[in-house]
Amino acid sequence: MASPSNLHPARGLHVKYLRPAQTGFTLLEVMIVMALVTIVGAFGLLLGTDSYRGYSFHSDHDILVAALQHARSQAIGNVCLGEGCTHGMPHGVFIDAAHNRYVIFQGTNYATRDGEVDAALEAAPGMTRSGLSEIVFAQLSGSANSAEAPPWGIVLTDPTGRTSTTTIESEGRIWWTH
Repeated sequence: MASPSNLHPARGLHVKYLRPAQTGFTLLEVMIVMALVTIVGAFGLLLGTDSYRGYSFHSDHDILVAALQHARSQAIGNVCLGEGCTHGMPHGVFIDAAHNRYVIFQGTNYATRDGEVDAALEAAPGMTRSGLSEIVFAQLSGSANSAEAPPWGIVLTDPTGRTSTTTIESEGRIWWTH
């Protein structure tokens, strides 16, 4: 007859007590999991970096177009900022590659402008800008003027080689391609 300590109380059955099994992971299992996590992490980092570059590229393009449109709208609106300014003024955009920014200025050109009323917009780092470096929009009409022959283009290139061209026509129309 079974001793009362190993009988199931409700059924009177024998209950077999087992030693607990060994728990934990083997070294091989840990290494496989670490390799999988590393692969997934590297893939995520690659996708994240590419997404950041795309965002940075499109952001820089949007800032450039916004600066051009703002300068043109100020010229059309005959805006005159600063002390002693009583009549409207032409407005323009200067691409300042040395300081990595776009400068919206008031005046007939960047060299003779009133620097007190400049608005500087930070450009995305790592971009290459080529083509036109200064464009001025005439008062009231918004037509564009530059030392170069129209149409004028500004080409943005990111480190991966992706390009976008922003074109300004002589009547002031701004359009772009990606």
